Amino acid sequence: MNLLTSYRWLREYVDLGKTTAEEFAERVSLSGPGVEQLIPQGKDLENIVIGKILRIEEHPKAQKLRLPIVDIGGRELTIVCGGTNIVEGQLVAVALVGASVRWHGEGELIVLEPIEIRGVKSEGMICAANEIGLFDAFPHGDGEILDLGKSIPELSVGLGTPLADALGLSDDTVMDIEVTTNRPDAMGMVGMAREASAILDADFTWKAPKLPSKIKVCEKLEVNVEEKELAPRYMAVRMDGVKVTDSPWWIKRLLLGAGVRPHNNVVDITNLIRLELGQPMHAFDAGKLVGDTLHIRKAKAGEKIAALDGITYELSETNLVIADDEQPQCIAGIMGGEHSAITTDTVSVIFEAATFDPVFTRRSARKLNVYSDSQKLFEKGLSTQAPEYALARAIEMCKELCGGDVSSEIVDKMAHAYKPQEFSVKTEQVTTLIGLPIEEKEMLASLKKLGFKATIKKGELTAEVPWWRDHDIESGRDFIEEIARLRGYAHLPAVFPAGISNRRLTKQQIIEKKTRTILKGAGLSEAFTYSFVSGDMMKKAGFDTTSMLRIDNPLTTDFEFMRTTLLPSMLETISENHERRKELAFFEMAHIYLNTSETGTWNDLPQETMQLSLGILSDDTAWKKAKGATEYLLKELGIKNVTWKKHESDPFWHPGRSAQGFVGEHLVATIGEIHPELRERYKFEGRVALADISVKELAELASHADYQPINAYPEAKRDLAFILDAAIEVQSILDAIKQLNPLIRQAEWFDTYKGKGIAPGKKSVAIRVTIGSTERTLESSETEKVIEEIKEHVIKEYRAESRS
Repeated sequence: MNLLTSYRWLREYVDLGKTTAEEFAERVSLSGPGVEQLIPQGKDLENIVIGKILRIEEHPKAQKLRLPIVDIGGRELTIVCGGTNIVEGQLVAVALVGASVRWHGEGELIVLEPIEIRGVKSEGMICAANEIGLFDAFPHGDGEILDLGKSIPELSVGLGTPLADALGLSDDTVMDIEVTTNRPDAMGMVGMAREASAILDADFTWKAPKLPSKIKVCEKLEVNVEEKELAPRYMAVRMDGVKVTDSPWWIKRLLLGAGVRPHNNVVDITNLIRLELGQPMHAFDAGKLVGDTLHIRKAKAGEKIAALDGITYELSETNLVIADDEQPQCIAGIMGGEHSAITTDTVSVIFEAATFDPVFTRRSARKLNVYSDSQKLFEKGLSTQAPEYALARAIEMCKELCGGDVSSEIVDKMAHAYKPQEFSVKTEQVTTLIGLPIEEKEMLASLKKLGFKATIKKGELTAEVPWWRDHDIESGRDFIEEIARLRGYAHLPAVFPAGISNRRLTKQQIIEKKTRTILKGAGLSEAFTYSFVSGDMMKKAGFDTTSMLRIDNPLTTDFEFMRTTLLPSMLETISENHERRKELAFFEMAHIYLNTSETGTWNDLPQETMQLSLGILSDDTAWKKAKGATEYLLKELGIKNVTWKKHESDPFWHPGRSAQGFVGEHLVATIGEIHPELRERYKFEGRVALADISVKELAELASHADYQPINAYPEAKRDLAFILDAAIEVQSILDAIKQLNPLIRQAEWFDTYKGKGIAPGKKSVAIRVTIGSTERTLESSETEKVIEEIKEHVIKEYRAESRS
């Protein structure tokens, strides 16, 4: 899981002093979550400033265009504008010469230059939000420009102020941080601040919100938890007098920086708390619920819910729901319902904060094939202590932003009293496993920084696990990892693990490595795809799944079978990329899984066999390129005497453009274009050729290169052309020519022609012959004699006609 973290927001919870985002990323990545990317904010808004429309004049030559005169701070600009909503006195975003914009929100970014529009010089551009990458923040209709005064009523800056400064973006950096799945506590700003505090030895400044102690109860709210093990804690509160509006810009900015689109102030509060605390929340419109009780129960067979994603789901007992007295209003831990959604008409809100069983939540989501940011957190396992802080924060923010008051008791249903976990580990084991002498004082200090309550007595380290880590720490050995990472993985000694022998690579492993190098050098890109495939993928490629190993509990239907060939995966790879480029060249080397049972049943493990596939998308030369790449690979691996035979019996391959390569009885490779019907099925615009190669055969047949000195004597090359029956294979002619005379060094095909001047059923084949001796320079008469010998043989044996 990845977290988009505003560095400026993070600093609100931990005192980082003068530490820059770059320094933070470098140090934290060595001891905790890895910072994968730094994204400076406001960079795309350079040369865009705040302006005010002073007056608007008519364009002399265009009715749909007008000429607003804009003040950008002591300087007035005349701008040609077609915005339908421009008015005098309006605050607008003005792009100056040199700014990067996207015309009408479409196409590539272009750099603004001075321009004359219908005879009037335009000194800039009044921007729509979609033209400067701010549409998610400020949605608008077609033809409308960004009205900053209306969109951000609280905006108060001088004219000419850079837009990035006005929006609070110029001094911030968003960090893309990878958080491992066992650390959902770090999937929130507060959790990330805890990590930063411990790793950087900085003060953790977050103050935990508190639930209100005095409440004037005006409304009844009850919670009936029927499935206590599936919902170990459920908290809820009702707030009345709520006014639902757009959120202020500072909230929108934080949400957008984290990749979340703003909705309204109530919904935005729940999303902001999820980002801040890592605890999902949901808000119901209390006025749309039937009764005063929320029921946490399993769904009844056949029940349906119209969810917030616009899809109606049919539920079953595999789903946990939050229901009113009549129907489900939320799929617990996954997604809310449309019926009780928050709208501008909402005046009463019920906030919920809960924990749900992670396994049940994951299975429920998979069953419905519906996923959400909240579900991804719940399925990792959250502490039952977290909802209290989230609900307190929601009440606090609702009062501040929505003007609501608590009108019910704060309902808190907890299945079991919370008891912190406690584990122990020998201090001697800490030092042994880390590989460095660690003093007891450092052990205690490291765990204390991370929130553990630790003691050491008689060589045994005992620590109480903080609630936010209660789904992560499973034994005393986990303490060792915490101590080691705070010391810094870069400072740990690199020692080869005891008991693991430094074995040499097998011949097949050497060939696999060499093959990758050869194919990359030949210009092919390596593809990596899943070993699990779907039945639809195999069926689309024309393969039967009856002989394939089926997964009992697949993650999704896309990962239902273990593949027995790489070819469908290669076709999918080309299909997913062919719209971007007209020519593609891929290879993939991976295991396939074959059933070795004579009965066809899967009583034993499958046989894993390493296979290689090549995929070429090109014009009419795709088949030649695939064959050329395969022959080049075989040559580089020292595999000689390959005999190519037509391959016409398989409906997967093109009947006239496919072949199989043999060395003796060993089938080394099958290459060719895919069948025209298959090409049409995938809607490929160009031609697609594949190669299916056995890596096992490559390893068995590969040999060291047989180096020979460069011939010191000149060689003669002659091009010959023959007209012969279209059914005759050229390879047989080449093989025969090579055996005619020891002076024939090489015989290669380079062209085949059918058409005007060639009789039907015939073809013209061009062959290049190399003639020479390693002992002397040949006389021209000797060369001509060999040429005549070749012509006579081909004419006689193949009933051919010479054209040269």
